Amino acid sequence: MYKYIGNEESISALKHTNNDIPIRSFSKNLKPDIKTRRIFKLCNPPEEISIGNEGLVHGNYSLEGILVFLRHGDRGPLAHVRNISNVNCAGDLFNSDNFDSDINFRSYEYFLQNLSTPGKSPSFLSQFLGPFHGFPLIPPSSGECQLGQLTPVGVSQHLKTGQILRIVYGDKLGVGNGSLSSDDIAVYSTRYRRTFQSALSFLYAFLSSDDFQKVTLRESQSIAFCFNDCACPAAEKFRHRFSAESAEHFRSHPAVVKLVSTVAEIVFEMPDPTLTSDPIALRDALLTYVCHGAQLPCIDGLTLNKLPQEICVRMEQVTGLFAYTEWEARQYVKSSNLKRYCLLRAYGLLRDVVSHMLRIISERKPKLIVYSGHDRTLQYLTTALGVISDITTAPHYASRLVLEVYKNKEQQLTSKQPKDGPIARDFFFRLVFNGRDLTNHIHFCKGATSIMVHQSHKTNMTDIPHNATNSQTWTKKQSPIYLCPIESIIRFLHDDYFLSFNATNFKDACAIHN
Repeated sequence: MYKYIGNEESISALKHTNNDIPIRSFSKNLKPDIKTRRIFKLCNPPEEISIGNEGLVHGNYSLEGILVFLRHGDRGPLAHVRNISNVNCAGDLFNSDNFDSDINFRSYEYFLQNLSTPGKSPSFLSQFLGPFHGFPLIPPSSGECQLGQLTPVGVSQHLKTGQILRIVYGDKLGVGNGSLSSDDIAVYSTRYRRTFQSALSFLYAFLSSDDFQKVTLRESQSIAFCFNDCACPAAEKFRHRFSAESAEHFRSHPAVVKLVSTVAEIVFEMPDPTLTSDPIALRDALLTYVCHGAQLPCIDGLTLNKLPQEICVRMEQVTGLFAYTEWEARQYVKSSNLKRYCLLRAYGLLRDVVSHMLRIISERKPKLIVYSGHDRTLQYLTTALGVISDITTAPHYASRLVLEVYKNKEQQLTSKQPKDGPIARDFFFRLVFNGRDLTNHIHFCKGATSIMVHQSHKTNMTDIPHNATNSQTWTKKQSPIYLCPIESIIRFLHDDYFLSFNATNFKDACAIHN
C-alpha cells in the first residue's frame, strides 16, 4: 500500500549530478535502489552536504544578518538496541576513501585538544563555554555508540555545514575581516551534549579563529527555545490530541502494527508496549544500523519444528516501516491539533526571532544568531509559520534552517527616512530549509515580493579548508527568489498569532477552558 512515490528532488543539500548515494553509506542488508535511497537521506552523510539556494539575493539588497537553526548531527540510539557493540558509530569516516571528512575531523580534533590542554587553556575558553563548562568538547573517535550522544559523523556533518554556509555568507557578514564584535554573534544551545557539540563544530567551521574567540554560548532550558514563554497547559492538551490522531492512523493499518511489533522485538533489548507500538521510535532505532553501515540486528528463535533459527530484521521490513512513517508525516498537514500545539510551543522562539530582527534593523547587529536544537525545534518553528511538509516535520540529522535578513538599499534611498534611523519596510527576510527556499510557503508571505535571479553563479566544493577564503562561486539555475517583508512577521506575531485560539495573548491562549 505504501509506495515511494514522487520525484528524487533533493530536500537537503545532498546534490550530485548522478544522484547517487555512495555505496559505502548503505547498511550491509540494504542495496542502493530508489526505496533505500530515500531512507539514506535521513542519514545525511557529510560528503553529501552542499550549498543549496542560500544567499542568492543580490543587486539592491544587502545581507544584514542571518538566523541559523540547527538540528544536532548523527547520534547514537535513544533506547537500548541489540548488537550495539558491533555498530561503528564513526562509520568509515577515517577510511582512506573518505579523506576530506577525515582531515576536517582530525584538524578540528587537534584544535580542541590544544584548546583544552590542562594548564594551557586560553583565557577566552571559560567565557566561551559559559554554562557548558565541563561538557566534553567532542565525542570519542573510537566509534563507540553512546546512548543519545553525538557521533564523529555528527561532528563532521556540522563541520561541513559550517564550511558551506561560510562560503555563502562569510564575506557578506564580515567573517574574518576583524569587523565582528562579541555583540555581533549570539549562540544558543539546549543543555545536551549533542546540541552543544554540534554548535561547537559548526562555529569552528563558520567563523575565523579570531571571531571564534568572541562567542559566548548561552543555554536554553527548553528544546523549543521558548525562554520566558514556556509554561502552557493548552499546548499539552493539543499534543495529546495529536498523539491520539497518530495512534488512530497506526491502528487503522493492522499490517503496519504487526510489522512494528515484530521488528521492535528484534531491535530493542528491552522492548515494552510503548516501544513495540511506536513506528517513529523504531525508525529512529533502525537509523543506528542503517546510517553506520552495520548489519541489521538478529535474535535467536525457533522454527515451526522447534529447531534453533536466527531471526533477523529484513530489508523489506525496513523499507515498509519507513514508507509508513513518510505517509504519516504527509498527514500532519491536515492536523489542526498539531498546528495549534506548534503555535504555542514556538511562540517564545518567534518572539526572540522578531526581537533579533528588530535589533538588526535598528542597530545592524547581531550579524549571526545560532540556535542549536532538535528535530522538534525545527518542527515547532516551521509549523507555526505554516510551512508543513514531510521534509520539515521529519528533518534529518544536521538539518539547517536559515532566516536571511536583507535591506533594500534602493528603497531606503527613495523613501523618506525618519531622523531616528531606518524603518522596517526597507527590510525583508527569506526562509531556506536544507537548501530549499520555502519563503513563499509561509502563510503570511503568500504573494511575497518576488525577485528573479538574473545571473548564474559557479562553485567548486572539492576542497574547503577551515581557513579558506569565504568567497567562492557556485552554479545555480535562474529561478524566482522570494522576499517577505519583515513587517509581515511582526504583524503576524503581534496581531494574528492567537486568532485560532480566539485569544489575543499567550496567557489566554494557554488557558484550558471547559
